[in-house]
Amino acid sequence: MDQSPFYRIKYQNSQLQIIPQFGCNPHILILNGQQVLDGNEDLEKVKADYLCKGDFLAPFPNRICDGLYTFEGTDYQLFPNENDRNHALHGFLMKKSFKLIATEETEEYSASTFSTTIVKGEFQGYPFDLEIQITFLLKEKELEIRMTGTNIGTQNVPYGVGWHPYLRTDKKIDECMLRIPAKSVLETSVEKELIPTGDYLPNSFGYEPKQIGDMQFDTCFVELVDHKVRFENIELFMDDSMNFIQSYTPDDRMSIAIEPMSCAPDAFNNGLGLIILKPSEQVTHTFGIRIV
Repeated sequence: MDQSPFYRIKYQNSQLQIIPQFGCNPHILILNGQQVLDGNEDLEKVKADYLCKGDFLAPFPNRICDGLYTFEGTDYQLFPNENDRNHALHGFLMKKSFKLIATEETEEYSASTFSTTIVKGEFQGYPFDLEIQITFLLKEKELEIRMTGTNIGTQNVPYGVGWHPYLRTDKKIDECMLRIPAKSVLETSVEKELIPTGDYLPNSFGYEPKQIGDMQFDTCFVELVDHKVRFENIELFMDDSMNFIQSYTPDDRMSIAIEPMSCAPDAFNNGLGLIILKPSEQVTHTFGIRIV
C-alpha cells in the first residue's frame, strides 16, 4: 500500500474505496457504475466519524445502556461515547487501524482481506483479546463482506457485530420504495432512550415494498421473514446468523442507514443474539450490497 489513506479495489465497472486506518471504513462503493453508498468522502468527516457512516461495529453494534454490563459475574463500565444519551455506542473498530493481509483476483471478483486486534486494556470496560478480519469481495454488481471474529485470549468473550452503511440514490428517500422483511420491532424505553424494553411491537411500516414518505426511523427490526432489505434497486443482504436490522433516517433525508446486526441493542445486558466466544473460537458473518 502507498502513503494514501485510501485503498481501492476494482472489478470491471465496480469500485470500492476504503480507509484502513479508520476501521476499514468503506466510504465509496460503485456497483456497475451506480454509486450506492452515502459515505463520508471528506477525510475530516471520516476522522470525526460523522453520523457513523460506513462503520463496522464490533465487539458490539448499536448501544450498551450507560456503558454498563455484567459478564460471567463481573461488572464492567464501557466509556459512554454517546454524549446526549450516555450510552456506549458502536464498539471500537473506528478507532482501529487495519492492515492488508491478503488479496485475490479471479474471473468473478477482486478480493482483499484486512486484520486488526483488540487487546486487553486497550479499551475501557472490555478486557478481552480479539482478532477481527474483514474480507471484501467486489463483483460486477455486488459487494460481499465477510467479517470474522476470533477469541485470541484465554477467557470467554462477549461479542456481536454489525455494519452501518447509508444507502443512496439520486433522490430524497421520501420518494423511494423500501422493504424491510420484519414482522416486529423492538420497543424501546422512554427513560433510557433507544434501549430495548424486551417487548416486541408490530412492524407498522409493514414488510411489503412501500414508499418511505415522511417516515422516520431509529428502529430495530426483528422476527425477519427473510434476510434481504430492498431500497429501490439496492439490496442489502445478510446471512441467517444476522437477525436484527437497525434503520435510521438522517435529517437531510438524502440517504437511509440500513444496519445488519448479529445482536440487538444492549445485547451485553439483554442477551438477544449475544455470542460468547470461547478461547480460540471464531465466528464469521457474511453480508453486503448488490444492485438488482
